[in-house]
Amino acid sequence: MADKTKMIAELKERIAKLQPLPDEPDFSTADETIIRYLKSRDWDLEAAEKMLSESIEYRRRTRPLTLECSWCHNRPGFHSMRQVGHDEAGRPVIYANFAQASTHKNTTEDSVAHVTYLIENAKRTMTPGVSTWVFVIDCTGMTLSSCNPKLGYGVTNSLSNHYPERLGQVVCLNHSPVFHGVWKAIKQFLHPQTAAKVKLVRSKSKMTDLFSRLFSAELSHWLLEEIALNKQKPLSKPQVEFWNPPSSSTGKPLHDPRGTPTYVTQYLETFKKACQSDSDGGSPNLATPLGNEATPFHVHKPHPNIVDHLTGREVAAVSLSKEELLERQRAQSMVEKEGGKGEKREGEEVEEGDFDLDIPSDLQIPANAVRLGTGS
Repeated sequence: MADKTKMIAELKERIAKLQPLPDEPDFSTADETIIRYLKSRDWDLEAAEKMLSESIEYRRRTRPLTLECSWCHNRPGFHSMRQVGHDEAGRPVIYANFAQASTHKNTTEDSVAHVTYLIENAKRTMTPGVSTWVFVIDCTGMTLSSCNPKLGYGVTNSLSNHYPERLGQVVCLNHSPVFHGVWKAIKQFLHPQTAAKVKLVRSKSKMTDLFSRLFSAELSHWLLEEIALNKQKPLSKPQVEFWNPPSSSTGKPLHDPRGTPTYVTQYLETFKKACQSDSDGGSPNLATPLGNEATPFHVHKPHPNIVDHLTGREVAAVSLSKEELLERQRAQSMVEKEGGKGEKREGEEVEEGDFDLDIPSDLQIPANAVRLGTGS
């Protein structure tokens, strides 16, 4: 331990010589930052210094605290991924369903921007002692154009390099042959510690059991209901436009696709009040066109389109082309077909060799790609 204490002090001294980040001057030399980067490089001081120095310049260049997902603002629902609550350990839970997304053609650029926006805002909901987050990915509607080895590697590489020791768990649900083909290609580039954090669940019974162990009753109920609603064909308007609060003429409580009741009350309603307080001479105006640089860095912002709705910005109705509708329907049908097999294989491990996928060369991981470290 004495050696590690010296290494922490040494790395902090070296990094202190770099110009502080204007948006977050304490980030570079914070104990939490120093320790994460040392751990991610197995306490190799030189490697950790190089990695952290590169991350500091990356953050200086990209200013992630002010980053926005212009893709979602320009086309509502471009990405469905959003924070919906916290697990029993207080870790932010980020949920995504491919069927809800308004596009099935993603790139590394738009995906990295959206995920960065989410996790930087998720950090603002983390209490002291919490340092990781959880992803719950519902693969219903997944296609190769929306998630492929090239894209997956690019996003994972960015997170591994600039958000080390942040990944707590990834739960992949309703996985299809498309997912397994992508996972098989990416897994060989991951550090075993990172790969071990990925849990594949397909049957409802296993899903329910896992949720009961990881999440509160409230979040488990929300997830199961959200997953069931996103399997409906066609997808209902409230699920397509997941950034809107539910409306009921009967007064009965309805499922809110924006997140759990606790998340909505604690963060969405708080954000809305913060936006409105400016008119009363309170905090800075948050209702800028994209709600970005005017927002204090301590204020949690939800999914970009939820921000749009809460700040009174018009959110256009989502429309899909015939090609996109057909692609979505095919993907949903594939999951339904494989879902039956998942129930029959209860208690059995899914063999990756069972899912060989013909992946076009432009969607494959580049030949010069390197094996990723334990950063995630």
